[in-house]
Amino acid sequence: MTQHTSLGLYLSNSSNKNLILEQIMNNHFLREYIDLSVLQGALHSAITINRFVDNELRHDRYLIQTAENSSLGSMSSGQQKKALLDYLIAQKPQYMVLDDVYSNIDKATQESITTTLRQLAETTLLIQVFFRKRDMLPCIGKVYSVDENNVIVNEQLAEAFQQSGAEAEKPVHRFRLPKQYDENHIDINPLVQLNNVSVKYGEKKVLNKVNWTIKSGEFWQLVGPNGSGKSTILSLITGDNPRGYGQDMILFGRKKGSGESIWDIKRQIGYFTPSMIEQFTHDDTVENMIVSGLMDSIGLYSKPSDMQKDIAKSWIEMLGASYRNKSFQRLSIGQQRMVMVARAMVKHPPLLILDEPTIELDDENSSLFIEMVNAIALEKKIAILYVSHRDEHDLRPDMIFELVTGSEGSVGKLSKP
Repeated sequence: MTQHTSLGLYLSNSSNKNLILEQIMNNHFLREYIDLSVLQGALHSAITINRFVDNELRHDRYLIQTAENSSLGSMSSGQQKKALLDYLIAQKPQYMVLDDVYSNIDKATQESITTTLRQLAETTLLIQVFFRKRDMLPCIGKVYSVDENNVIVNEQLAEAFQQSGAEAEKPVHRFRLPKQYDENHIDINPLVQLNNVSVKYGEKKVLNKVNWTIKSGEFWQLVGPNGSGKSTILSLITGDNPRGYGQDMILFGRKKGSGESIWDIKRQIGYFTPSMIEQFTHDDTVENMIVSGLMDSIGLYSKPSDMQKDIAKSWIEMLGASYRNKSFQRLSIGQQRMVMVARAMVKHPPLLILDEPTIELDDENSSLFIEMVNAIALEKKIAILYVSHRDEHDLRPDMIFELVTGSEGSVGKLSKP
């Protein structure tokens, strides 16, 4: 192997990714295959981004800026990844570790980053850590598969690895969703109406006269480039954005600003985004995690009733035997995601919001997750709002709402899949 033969590390969700990243940077994990001790390295990861943002907040030091944004903290997640990559390349490292480089970025940024990395690979050793076979960079020459014990179990040339991925059969799952829990939700249709909604932050115009109606039982996918306003729309729907006041919006049968409380809105919504998992640090059982979804609480602060326990157990049975009598903290990443969706679903909300839910899920767990979402959608009892940059080939939304950027902010565009 020459110094510039780029490597891939294919992980499952049972692998400890953060530990692997740390060991690579300390020349422990790959030292049987390549000696990094004499090379200057850089880590392209959310870990690095968070460290820079923390430094900005603590010390007012803005090391990474762009023409559009004066700080890393003010950028969207995709913009952060592109800006960090440009910054690290300027430091001229001899090797760069790439942590799940395609997550949270739009297609145009993906293409730009791929082109940049293909050129970088001509002079710099790249080590890509990834969970999905189709995410492997075209410049990778050799791939190492890693098991749940963080041990390399297979070494393949990239071409052979891709062929094995194309030939693999997808497991078939048959979800039988538990009977709904009637929490006395509002029986109203449509659930959400945005009428000529415009939002700006300072001089930055984000949304421009957006109109969107979400009806009961519909399955929507929300798409758009980084910075187009997807997070702004979600925060308007969930009642978390103060710029919702004064807008012509109807949320679950009530006009915004008519005296509704944020609790009135949130009790109608089940919500999941991967960053939520970081809020749950207690060593709760899977059963307690699901019960907490009935109470919209981070952890349990009161004894659950027998009925609540029975509801949680029915969801655990649906998830499978591997979830019974388990600690949430001891589950794999993929298993934790499934529990969090069950937690969001358990109160049978009129609207389920899934925000970039398959980030860092491996191929097997992604397939399982998408099948679960499709099973929920087929019942036509819950409206689903699925937000992602990633094209999941098996996902079957009814309609797509696309945010199209412009000088006056993004406008909405409706289309069929």
